[in-house]
Amino acid sequence: MIRAALALAAATVLAALPAAAEPPRISLVFGSDAINAQPEDIRSVRRVEDGDRGAALVIRLAAAFDRQMAALTRGHVGETGELLICGEVAVEPYLNSPITEAMFVISDTDIARIDQLQALLTGPSCVETPES
Repeated sequence: MIRAALALAAATVLAALPAAAEPPRISLVFGSDAINAQPEDIRSVRRVEDGDRGAALVIRLAAAFDRQMAALTRGHVGETGELLICGEVAVEPYLNSPITEAMFVISDTDIARIDQLQALLTGPSCVETPES
């Protein structure tokens, strides 16, 4: 009886705890300034194959992010930032000039890495990476 009561109490406490928050699907970060996008904010993820030279992902966020992108990048020209996918650094871009469109291009000669990034961007969650 006591075990059943303890089990019920533990289940009640666990149910009351908030689920672990998933990180933004994609973020562009410069110091304490960032743009964070969730899966529903990603309009497209297009893969471009380049034979022996690898592949690239062209990622377009919703047009509503264009103004945020312009404001963020205008304030950080000449700096290196981080493009994060599911909280992990995908690339560290250096800004030569402001970017006015919320679009990213990630290229790599490591096809497996591009596969993994694509799966994270298009999968059901950052935790569950679909099989390729």
